[in-house]
Amino acid sequence: MRKTLIGLAIFVSGAIVYGFTLIAASIYAQVLADTSWDGRYGIFGTALREIGTAPLTVAIILGITGIYFMILSVKNDKRRATGE
Repeated sequence: MRKTLIGLAIFVSGAIVYGFTLIAASIYAQVLADTSWDGRYGIFGTALREIGTAPLTVAIILGITGIYFMILSVKNDKRRATGE
């Protein structure tokens, strides 16, 4: 049960970081609309690249780690239920 809560907390933290990154990129995209932006990526893509890929990478790693902990917890619960 403890691993489930830890996994859920890590997963939610990753979702929050991901959401904040997208919100920051959308606000910055409005600023870029008045200035120059890279035509290959579009306004939002340029804003996302300039904000940085580090927050997105951290969010993805947190999400995967949280899912891993929750899967581990489910496997342990099944093992305990069957008596292995």
